Amino acid sequence: MIEKEREVLCMPLPNKELAFERTSAKQRVYETVKDWIIEGQFKPGEKVSDIEIADYFKVSRTPVREALQLLEAQKLVKSYPGKATIVTELEKDDIEKWYLPMAMLQQLAITLAVEKITPAHINHLKKLSEVFKECIKEQEKPMPILKADKAFHSCILEAAGNEYITDFCDVLWIHIQRLEYSFFRDTPLEASVEEHERMIKVLEMKDSYLASVLAKEHWDRTALSIRELNKNV
Repeated sequence: MIEKEREVLCMPLPNKELAFERTSAKQRVYETVKDWIIEGQFKPGEKVSDIEIADYFKVSRTPVREALQLLEAQKLVKSYPGKATIVTELEKDDIEKWYLPMAMLQQLAITLAVEKITPAHINHLKKLSEVFKECIKEQEKPMPILKADKAFHSCILEAAGNEYITDFCDVLWIHIQRLEYSFFRDTPLEASVEEHERMIKVLEMKDSYLASVLAKEHWDRTALSIRELNKNV
């Protein structure tokens, strides 16, 4: 007796087009509002209106609310249910909270990268260093400088190959960029260019000790400079 072939039901697939549109809208809102907070267009203590943002982007309030949830998880906004969503204060007096762990993570990352760095990584770092050098020629536009700087250090994180270090650094970077926005606009950055170039050289030499020292000096110097800059504000 031939066993009757069982009917196989296909699992219904979600509507991909709608899902992708929604994700894209959320990401677009998130990235833009994050930049607005970093640049100070949305100032600390200001109320963030999901209705106005949705109208600006011509999207529903759902992706806006999802983007604001991401921003709250990263402590850029604070939601008070039934009341308002507020941009968090910029804690200029507590610079070490962000720079101390960032310096340690960057030290670890570059030490790991020494053993894993490839010629492709080195070539990419050199290109990113040149991009950064070009960006600082227009210091009245800090955001491209911030992004070029992050791209350079992110390449080292990529070479290190530890996603946990990368994830932790990404969270710290957002707050550090809020501090560095004014710093990159008002402070000569030739020292940063030189330090980037020296990091590339020691990575090529595969000198893990010197790479670690350079990374710490780089982040410590930036933290000290920002602390001094804030004293004059």
